[in-house]
Amino acid sequence: MALPDQIKAQLKSLYASPSNELPHINRMRAESDANCCPMCGSFHSGTLDHLLPKTDFPAFAIFGRNLVPACKCNSKRSTLLTGPNPGERILHPYYDDILGERLFVARFDEPGSVPRITLRPLLDPHDPNYTAVRFHMANIVERTSIMRYLKTSWMGVLRRPSLAAAELRNVPATRQDLEDILTLELDRQDDTHGSKNNWRSVFIAGLLDDPVLDWLIAAFQRPNYHPDGPLLDGIV
Repeated sequence: MALPDQIKAQLKSLYASPSNELPHINRMRAESDANCCPMCGSFHSGTLDHLLPKTDFPAFAIFGRNLVPACKCNSKRSTLLTGPNPGERILHPYYDDILGERLFVARFDEPGSVPRITLRPLLDPHDPNYTAVRFHMANIVERTSIMRYLKTSWMGVLRRPSLAAAELRNVPATRQDLEDILTLELDRQDDTHGSKNNWRSVFIAGLLDDPVLDWLIAAFQRPNYHPDGPLLDGIV
């Protein structure tokens, strides 16, 4: 049954200015500046926002499980919740345990000064969560500035490899050494930010793709390379 307009307005007002009887809202606001946004993985300052929009679902305006710490990706999403095809929906930070797994990584095609950068989902297409993860990635994550972040991070590594992992200030002796360094750094970033889908982990995980590892170790081992120097000539 639809709520009367007066009750809708009251519930929205309670969220905007919670009374002492609703301490969870102020507490969640105070704690909302999380390590990273649980919706998109960015490091932008968090806000307390509604997953089910309070304009369409006023009954959940003050419901704690509908209030999620998120960055501006949630406002870009607007009221989008599901897609036209079966299984297409955004993921919920409180109810979708799949968000605790590594869902996607950066993909660097044709590594070099200007690689083509995309996001690569990791789930098997037959996984029951695959459709939801792809929908969430396309409609939440890819609407952010993550591609610009990945491009900037790649350019930083070309200029100074230790920006990806401090241990890369020294030249890795073998491809396996390089892989071990980046794997350790990936674990460190996962732990630091409390998510395997934070943007830094998405970037580092992309460096661990076989073609990228091959390209990196070749750049490290080229003649006259100076430790922690540019991986390509002409990069400053």
